Amino acid sequence: MKKFLTYSPKYDYLTAEEEELLNEDVALIEKAVSVSHKLNKKRIATRNAHAKAFGFVRGNFIPADNKAADFPKLLKGSNLGVIIRYSHPNFFVTKGGGEYPLYGCAVKIYNKNIPVSAKFPLVNLPVFITNSVSKFLKLHIKANQFFISRGTPFSLSFLKVPGLLKSALILFFDREILPILNNTVKVLDIEKHLINGYNYHSVGCFRLEDRIVKIRLKPSGNEKFKPDADIDQADALKVWFLKNDLALDFQVQLATDKKKTPVNNLLKQWKEKHSEFITVGKIILPKQDISQYGSIDYENLSFNPFENPEALLPVGRMQKIRQQIYNKSVATRQSLNRIQ
Repeated sequence: MKKFLTYSPKYDYLTAEEEELLNEDVALIEKAVSVSHKLNKKRIATRNAHAKAFGFVRGNFIPADNKAADFPKLLKGSNLGVIIRYSHPNFFVTKGGGEYPLYGCAVKIYNKNIPVSAKFPLVNLPVFITNSVSKFLKLHIKANQFFISRGTPFSLSFLKVPGLLKSALILFFDREILPILNNTVKVLDIEKHLINGYNYHSVGCFRLEDRIVKIRLKPSGNEKFKPDADIDQADALKVWFLKNDLALDFQVQLATDKKKTPVNNLLKQWKEKHSEFITVGKIILPKQDISQYGSIDYENLSFNPFENPEALLPVGRMQKIRQQIYNKSVATRQSLNRIQ
């Protein structure tokens, strides 16, 4: 019988130095969100990452018969809805279709009858650029400082650029340089096409009751998405859902071995021969006019995975630092936007 890794708080442990860097970063998050509306020329405060939304889509979650997860049990009912937010990871809200094809797909699965939900921020690249919490935080701090300086009067933001570039380059000074370079090549190899046609993955792990999983969202049909370097994702998404349905497989990959399916090695993609993907539900997105979801109420939604039920919370050191960042970002943004 196959064994599985079980959750332990040890997977979330941060050192004193990492906690100190995290506190510094979180203090900057509030400032960054507070100036975001000026910098992005919006009426509302925007997210400090994935600021640009291409659109929201609504649908239903149909649980699948499987041995890994019972979502009706976890979300206390079988009448489950879905809201998806497609986005770009940039701090800045750019116009048109010129962005590099690194995309996000934030999924909220919710009980339609009672206020219970689970959120899963996913991306179209299944690996990360570093395992070092301290290096990532130092880069994030520099990025926030640059963003804040851009949003202040008489900005001297160009003075922040050398520190930002230095922090980014330090990521490559690492004993794991080979997988880092390999993942960089994967970034450069992403082909641009319609945003809802990618496979999307969790950056890191989640609990599934006492077990640990990674998540994948995969189109389940035979639809072919043609490469298009000039595509404007927001316009294309509206046109697509006016004419088409979309079915997606919501899948989990169970951690089975500390070496073959490591929880805190985000440089490594788990191989299917070590842990197969199990479809735990199907997301059905019917034809719809997604332009009706362009209000502040939708943009103000939270996709914070740390609001999930305990049995579905994120796991891991890199996930742990996101907890305070998400919490501060969401609280600041929603507070400012309620005032407006």
